[in-house]
Amino acid sequence: MDGSLVEFFRTAPIPPEVFSPSLGLIILLPLLGAFVCGVFGKWLGRANVHLVACSAIAGAFVLSLLAFWATSDAAGGRVVSMVNPFGLERDTIRYAIAHDYGTWFAAGDFRVNFGLLVDHLSGILLLIITGVGFLIHLYSTSYMEHDDGYWRFFAYLNLFVAAMLTLVMADNLVLLFVGWEGVGMASYLLIGFWYTDSAKAWAGRKAFVTNRIGDFAFLIATFLLILTVGAFNRQADARDYNAAGSSRARYEQGISQRGPVTFKGLEKMALALPEGTGGAVSLATPIESGPLAGYTFGGVMTAALLLFLLGAAGKSAQLPLYVWLPDAMAGPTPVSALIHAATMVTAGVYLFCRMSSLLVLSPTAMATIAIVGALTSLLAALIAFAQDDIKKVLAYSTVSQLGIMFMGVGMGVFWAAAMHLMTHAFFKACLFLGAGSVMHGNGDETDIKKLGGLWKEMKWTHATFLISTLAITGIFPFMSGFFSKDAIFHGVHHNHLHGLEWVSTFVYVMGLLITASTAFYMSRVYLLTFTGKRSKEAKLAHAHESAWHMTLPLVILAFLAFVTFVYALPLMPRTGGGMQPVFENFLSPVLRPAEAVARAAETVHLDTSTPAVGDYFFAWLVALSGGAAAAFAYLKFFPSRVGQPVPAFARAVRRTAVNKFYVDELYEFIIIRPVKFTAFILFRVVDALVIDTVLVRGTAYVTEKVGLGLRRLQTGDAQAYAAIMALAILGGAVYALLQVLS
Repeated sequence: MDGSLVEFFRTAPIPPEVFSPSLGLIILLPLLGAFVCGVFGKWLGRANVHLVACSAIAGAFVLSLLAFWATSDAAGGRVVSMVNPFGLERDTIRYAIAHDYGTWFAAGDFRVNFGLLVDHLSGILLLIITGVGFLIHLYSTSYMEHDDGYWRFFAYLNLFVAAMLTLVMADNLVLLFVGWEGVGMASYLLIGFWYTDSAKAWAGRKAFVTNRIGDFAFLIATFLLILTVGAFNRQADARDYNAAGSSRARYEQGISQRGPVTFKGLEKMALALPEGTGGAVSLATPIESGPLAGYTFGGVMTAALLLFLLGAAGKSAQLPLYVWLPDAMAGPTPVSALIHAATMVTAGVYLFCRMSSLLVLSPTAMATIAIVGALTSLLAALIAFAQDDIKKVLAYSTVSQLGIMFMGVGMGVFWAAAMHLMTHAFFKACLFLGAGSVMHGNGDETDIKKLGGLWKEMKWTHATFLISTLAITGIFPFMSGFFSKDAIFHGVHHNHLHGLEWVSTFVYVMGLLITASTAFYMSRVYLLTFTGKRSKEAKLAHAHESAWHMTLPLVILAFLAFVTFVYALPLMPRTGGGMQPVFENFLSPVLRPAEAVARAAETVHLDTSTPAVGDYFFAWLVALSGGAAAAFAYLKFFPSRVGQPVPAFARAVRRTAVNKFYVDELYEFIIIRPVKFTAFILFRVVDALVIDTVLVRGTAYVTEKVGLGLRRLQTGDAQAYAAIMALAILGGAVYALLQVLS
């Protein structure tokens, strides 16, 4: 590449130190757009709402691009860097910009700042959120052109983007949790957007309640980390701080100025905890005082990470909390593309990549994450086999692909998981928007068996859907999804967890099954929707192509789904010799501390090899087998058996898959009904009977009756009083006489 061009890309248009105070504008623009559209949208009119909403996201994209550019600034030969507030003066954070806006809130010694950080990891997410988000906003201007609630829709979309940007830019767990809750609220509003339909409103509530379970676990995990940081600071000595490249004074200063749950502070603690540091604190060291006294640092860390897994399972739709995502297809299709493909559902993967230095301290937590991801991915793939609703197939496909990412982070292949997050954002957003285009051109038909032959009438939609299908399946190897997925499975196969070496083999075998399954059900969707003859049950005799507002985003996303395979190629020199993938090299400044912790703790063996040609060929054969099986089944086998009876066993298997293996019914039986029954008992017996009737009304009843009785003694009649007095005197005289006689 020409030297002047290299220098151009290595010099940010705005110097990092000048731009960093403006990071908050990236969040503020969509937030302002949400306010304007939500409050004034009904009076602004449709065109102006479109302008405000799209401009806000476009502005955020430009600012995100400038921020991303600034993280790679090397003007004058000096890489952009900043002093680590938790490390020694010479300890710098390279390839990152940040700005601390001061104290957000404080309580006693606990403090949380409003600090924003953009490095290579969060920078990629910023471009995905705002870039793909803008394309989806543009798509929505046509897709929602006849909806009367357009102003609410775009207000919710802008609000969601603002919350997601907060999540990825936060430099501490508490601020990240604000974005975490914000995307949950916005997704509830968007999933239940058509709230007059009770089924769609119920889907929104289901998503909201399911995510609250995970969010509660997230909070408990955060509290555990706060207590762990406090215990570490009390018990650590100079050797522990030296191992982390810090000192007691510097670390305590960082906590007092930035708070205990800042990611850079947690990273320093992780560097000090491995056994080989020779300090006073290690993973096996018991905590001496406080609420966690008696528990070891390693045990508490594992518990916190497993709770974070439950929180991530809610947001990223993994077992046992995945059930909300398929029902979330009740929302408008652009919502599915934005939330359930490119952004919110990847929050759990981002969280573990951001906390990778803590995660590698616990092989138990890593194994659990990998196994949960594998089981979720395979279950969702099997359910997708039998779904006929095009959006439902893509929904279960999303759950399955997220499971693959969890397999990656669980086995320590963080860079590959992050790359698959990126490639998935492109090809899955394209698939969802392509499904919306199919619905738009076919009278809102979603049943793939009632479509067929669309490649002739919807050429742009067909071409982009085909490219994205090839990307997700890996049937055509020179696509982004093939390389990112294979990078995960290669790392899964060669990385090993200490004491749990069997996990890598188990997860790898599961990965092969998932790859073949993905190729099968996605080929099935493509073949039934776009090839063959037009179904006789189609709502419309002829389909029509969508407007350019909808097809242009499809073309751009399909292009990105193809070209990003370059990031998986081993084109960059690796420290110590050899070559490494571009994306691994790109994320190395973020993930290097996790690698250092893993080496020191010896909890996980991280393999640095790249797949050989034979590995790629084997991966391609697995994907090809799934696609070929689908082609044989739906182009030859099933058409030749039309009108013939289906074997009872096959009907039973299909019925089980169609009913999602009865997981919802199982949850209904073992969780929802017992909770409802308990709530009924608490309401009818404890609240209504014991509290209201016995304690509240009972006390009033007794007081009332006693009062009525006493009131009869207070008549105000002097003659009655005199008669009572006379009777009392007479009674007293009789009693005295009886006593004398006895």
